[in-house]
Amino acid sequence: MSKLSATTILGSLISVMLFSACAEEKAPPQIVPPQNWQKQLKPYSVSADFVPEMRESVYVPIYSHIYYEDNQHQLTLVGTLSIRNTDGAAPLILNSIRYYDTHGDLKENLLQKPMKLERFATVDVVVPRTNDIGGSGANFVVDWMSEDKVTEPLIEAVMVSTGSSQSVSFVSRGVVIHKEVTTDGAKAK
Repeated sequence: MSKLSATTILGSLISVMLFSACAEEKAPPQIVPPQNWQKQLKPYSVSADFVPEMRESVYVPIYSHIYYEDNQHQLTLVGTLSIRNTDGAAPLILNSIRYYDTHGDLKENLLQKPMKLERFATVDVVVPRTNDIGGSGANFVVDWMSEDKVTEPLIEAVMVSTGSSQSVSFVSRGVVIHKEVTTDGAKAK
């Protein structure tokens, strides 16, 4: 075999290897669970006989992208779920933070055990701009409870896109979809 054909074959082989490496689909960046990077969130042990004074499930829309001009043009967004304990005296107990996609399929459960959020503290969950598995109809459902009566937390999402000549940002507020309050030892819904 001549030097020219060996070089051509080697060059072709390298090109094919590089092309196939580039063609592999990369998984979208993961959503980092908040307890892994935010020190204000502390583990909380719930006893078997614990009866919360208050308990809620809150639905929060968050957008991986929005459409512009028509359904073919999409603007990708970074989303931040913000959970703010608005009570000045008592902590909240976060039971779960679940992330769902446009089709209502659970994509991630970000808390594996209950976590305590102290008074006036805030915890964030960031959905990277390049994580598009949620789609335009993505949402979080946050389940929280408390030992005492507290003011309801402020739970909202902030979506941002920057880097071009125009920037976009907007907020969506959470909506309570389930609520329980204990009154005189009995649960009221």
